[in-house]
Amino acid sequence: MHLLLCQRRLRWLGHVFRMKDGRIPKDILYSELATGKRPVGRPALRFRDVCKRDLKLTDIDPTSWEQIGADRNRWRHEVSAGLAKGQSKRKKQLEQRRQRRKERQQPQNSSDVQTVDETVTPGLDFRAT
Repeated sequence: MHLLLCQRRLRWLGHVFRMKDGRIPKDILYSELATGKRPVGRPALRFRDVCKRDLKLTDIDPTSWEQIGADRNRWRHEVSAGLAKGQSKRKKQLEQRRQRRKERQQPQNSSDVQTVDETVTPGLDFRAT
């Protein structure tokens, strides 16, 4: 699901970049507010921040993505290739996280674990009361 959203954002980013100047989506993407305050605490991510994170995930340079985005076919190729790399990276990260979690759950030393001797002394019966 994460990669699908990433793909959609990057495809839309390429479309917006190729739009003519003066179009509202392009103006909003490249504009900044002149006045105003942000709330205290961690600021909410802007769309540009999320797109920048997606560019890094797909190994597309965030400073020069516009040169690639100008050519539609090249942009599509870079995005699809980057998503394939990103998917393999994400699978590796998830597998590593899973392995670390499993290692924490298992006992560290086998000598720390006490085993129960299953041999019973003849003549003794155990009854539940």
